[in-house]
Amino acid sequence: RKAKTSRKASKRPKAGTAATGDPAKRDQILAAATRVFLASGYGGSSMDAIAGEAAVSKQTVYNHFGGKDALFGAIVRKKCGQLLEPLKVPPQTLGSAGGDPRTVLSGIAQGFLELVLASENMAHFRAVVAESRRFPELAKAFYRSGPEIAVDSLARYLKTMDRQGLLAIAEPKPAARMFFAMLRGDLYMRRLLGLVAVPGKAEMRHAVDQAVRAFLAAHAADKPWRG
Repeated sequence: RKAKTSRKASKRPKAGTAATGDPAKRDQILAAATRVFLASGYGGSSMDAIAGEAAVSKQTVYNHFGGKDALFGAIVRKKCGQLLEPLKVPPQTLGSAGGDPRTVLSGIAQGFLELVLASENMAHFRAVVAESRRFPELAKAFYRSGPEIAVDSLARYLKTMDRQGLLAIAEPKPAARMFFAMLRGDLYMRRLLGLVAVPGKAEMRHAVDQAVRAFLAAHAADKPWRG
């Protein structure tokens, strides 16, 4: 009898692992959990509510994610991955041929603003901020999975531009942080506070042009695109 019990226990999924390995089921749970978290906040959400929203058993949710913190972390990582994809510096710009800094930085800036100002993404960010004091590990996971990766990616590009003499950047990582900080200006603040709706492309383009022009002026070498 003990042997049978042991064999049965060995078949039981470990916490945080998928019971069936079904990616569609995992995505179904993530989508449902996202809706519940945004509606009730992390502290006000229960695994029962998430299971009900996903139309699965609570045990199925546990089998896939192990717990609420792991589930929230998975949502953050997935969302950050989606946000970062358009912000990745194209590999060809990191080669010996480099890339026109104004064009590359404008593309990154436009993609960044379109993403962070979108309603759903703004709601995700507000949710993380709202829960960050009670659950600092979630804030850390968000930062590591999103902003930090974006900064590191841009810093690599800026280092290449400095090496090629197209920009004068002694400290690429602080410069990358400054670039994204410039984009999170008044337009972003008003959007974060809910004072304005999603701005149009023209308004975002204006903000992009201002940030890129100021950044290039601060780090300019003697190149034709200066100014």
